[in-house]
Amino acid sequence: MNLLQKLFWILWFWQFSGAMAHAEPVSLDEYRAYPLAGHLEVFEDTQASVDFAQILTSPINQSFKIIPGFFNEGFGRQVVWFRFQVIKTRPFSSGTYLALGPPVLDYVTVYVQTSDDPKNPDSYKKYNLGDHISVSDSQRFQPEFVAPLNLPDGLPRWVYIRLQTSSNLALLASIKPGDILAKSGNKIIILQVAMLSVFLIVATIGLLFYSRIRQNLYGFFGLYLFFLFNNRIAATGILPLIFPSFAHRINDVMVNQNACGTWIFLVLFGFSLFKPVSSQLQRQLFRVLLAVACLMFVLSPFLPVAFISRANYLNGIVLFSLLAWLSFKSLRMGLMSHWFFCMAFVLLLFIPIMEFLRLTGILPISPFTINVVQLLTFGHIVLLTLGLAEKLRIDQSNALSAERNAKQNAEAMAVEMTFELRQKQQDLEQTLERQSRFVSMVSHEYRTPLTIIRTNLDLLSKKKHDPDGTLAFAVNKMKRAISRLVEVLEINLDKAKFTDDSFRLRLEKFALADSVEEVIHQAKEFWPERPLSLSQDDMAEIIVLGDQKLLKTVILNLLDNAVKYSPERTAVEVNLYRQGNECVLSVTDHGLGIAHEECERVFEKNYRIPGNNHVAGSGIGLYLVARIVQEHQGSVSIRSDNNGTTATIRLPIDQAG
Repeated sequence: MNLLQKLFWILWFWQFSGAMAHAEPVSLDEYRAYPLAGHLEVFEDTQASVDFAQILTSPINQSFKIIPGFFNEGFGRQVVWFRFQVIKTRPFSSGTYLALGPPVLDYVTVYVQTSDDPKNPDSYKKYNLGDHISVSDSQRFQPEFVAPLNLPDGLPRWVYIRLQTSSNLALLASIKPGDILAKSGNKIIILQVAMLSVFLIVATIGLLFYSRIRQNLYGFFGLYLFFLFNNRIAATGILPLIFPSFAHRINDVMVNQNACGTWIFLVLFGFSLFKPVSSQLQRQLFRVLLAVACLMFVLSPFLPVAFISRANYLNGIVLFSLLAWLSFKSLRMGLMSHWFFCMAFVLLLFIPIMEFLRLTGILPISPFTINVVQLLTFGHIVLLTLGLAEKLRIDQSNALSAERNAKQNAEAMAVEMTFELRQKQQDLEQTLERQSRFVSMVSHEYRTPLTIIRTNLDLLSKKKHDPDGTLAFAVNKMKRAISRLVEVLEINLDKAKFTDDSFRLRLEKFALADSVEEVIHQAKEFWPERPLSLSQDDMAEIIVLGDQKLLKTVILNLLDNAVKYSPERTAVEVNLYRQGNECVLSVTDHGLGIAHEECERVFEKNYRIPGNNHVAGSGIGLYLVARIVQEHQGSVSIRSDNNGTTATIRLPIDQAG
């Protein structure tokens, strides 16, 4: 016993020891239940070595002490014996029964006197009870442990109780008529099942909410209630009624391990709920509590029940104090608009305090102290559920408000962007119009001086005084230069026209080989220092249907790219051949190559390969190649490695040609 209890009992013994040698017998003279508080005598067998025969003999028989109220020793390893005397002066047609609790006691052995000699062990009938005894052996049919008394009328009888348990050394005892016992047992079962059903239903709803909205808070809440349900179903004595064949094997594990699981998910629930208002130190405390709970969950099957229970209740006191403080802090900061969480956690704080005081023997055990814990737990769950429902309502209201604001902002942005797009469209149209006028002006202006130059060259070519042909050679060279100038200007002017993607084809049938040879001949004059080679099959009879001018632009752009992106004086090779119903033209250089991921992007409009800013260009050339080839129902591709790059175009052959 603890010091406070021993001091209290010493004073009580000092007051009443002269008045009686034994506790007052229980007289069954009314049709009611008889609590045995004040009628019990106790003997503590600290070595667990005394048998029933020794209990009945002196001096042990004289060592029983009267206790006020019910026995509540806290945790211990000793065996405790109880006795009381009972006399029935009124007949009870439904019989009389001894009802014992709480329902988590391991081994309870009841000896009921059936003969007249109270000192003879054979005068007693033995009943084996406890949650470590199978239902078939204990004949347990309700949460309490029950033994029939079968008392004769008017004769006093002794009843001895041997208690050995790894849980709290406490005993509640009462004598009840059979029908009152049945009614009270049914009432207990109904109330416990109703409370457990609420836990299970709310847990299921929480998990369903988590599965639908994917918020961890509701998942932690559901799992917290699920473990609490499993803990209470074992701690309240309901488990043997559901699984009578093996409940005695798993009852302790169900109580202790599920209590640890309850703390785990309550810690996670509180951490998730109060994360916005918790400080770094408080978050660290949550992590410590979680680590302790997880460690206890893993080790609970191997640790003493007393250690697990004390650790759980101390853990609970710290956790519930932290949760209550954070709930008040949230209200003060205006992050919560209701008191449900505050009341839930303040209510919950009383549970581990009362249980810790009771399990350590400071607070006396009674039906009130046991049932009030369950009522507080039930009230806590109800308030917590209301708090979550209110939080969900507020979150939904905030989400709808945010959605309305977002919709209004989106509409305003859409109006603003529409206005900006219209302005951009007008600016673009004006720019394109100016560009078209500029191109037309340049096209007109450059033709006039070139025509004058070409006319004068024609006049010079008619000079007859040219004995050595020097003048004719120079005139012809200037004519070719003029042709090149016209070609270059028209290509660049066409680029400006083609970028609006609205050009039209001037289709005609022609031999592609002739156009290729003509472009290469011009290219050799553009880049006289660059070796250009042409390899072709017999393509003279191969006719394509297309825009000859645009296709020459394609070939010249490919050659231009090959020259610009390869070292000086390296060869550029052109191959022209037939493959099935297609003409294949490839241009190969011997430059550094193009990265694989860039090969497809080079055909994008205005795209330039990173790192080539030292090479003049606008990113239009290969885009025009792809567009023109696509308009001719052909395809273009680029293959590159460390040895160089090859650009290949494929054009359909005109079968009618």
